[in-house]
Amino acid sequence: MECEWYGDPTRRFSVEHILRVVDQLVKPRYKHIHYDVSTHEEFWFLLRKWTLKRYRSTHPILYLGFHGKEGAIYLREDKLSPLIQIDEIREKLRDKCAGRIIFFGSCETLQGKRWRPTAFLRETKALAVCGYRESVDWMLSAAMDLIVLSAMQEHALDLNGINAIAKRIRERARGLKNDLGFRIYTREGEA
Repeated sequence: MECEWYGDPTRRFSVEHILRVVDQLVKPRYKHIHYDVSTHEEFWFLLRKWTLKRYRSTHPILYLGFHGKEGAIYLREDKLSPLIQIDEIREKLRDKCAGRIIFFGSCETLQGKRWRPTAFLRETKALAVCGYRESVDWMLSAAMDLIVLSAMQEHALDLNGINAIAKRIRERARGLKNDLGFRIYTREGEA
């Protein structure tokens, strides 16, 4: 799921292009479904849809490409944008994410005193949660997303696979990872 990045239809930034590149360059284990989201109702409807049992094995990665701030995402760029707190997402995903990964492709969302990855993972039962702690440039984060999403397609989605994904990211993009504050957490801690 992603927001309309700049409120200008002539500037069509989209992570969907990155998802298509991953599908073409790596034999995808998991196909993607892309949705544009701009309202609370759309967001919660699509989040609930993702949790359905029929998508558990075919779409185990939830990518949330939005504007963000500490502990939250914005559904649009403007000042009146609906805001969704990471705690609300945790609550809606409670006990529904076994074997799944949640990727916050948004600035600063995984930063702040209130962000508790261990609690998020324990309550949602997710295998891993990842994303950015810093404010990120769209192009640099797109490059990082491409590296991360391709690594997720190349490895099994289990604890060993997550550790292999984290290792692959460190090998291919350590500087970029550090500059953007990209993190992957499992119930065992930071991968």
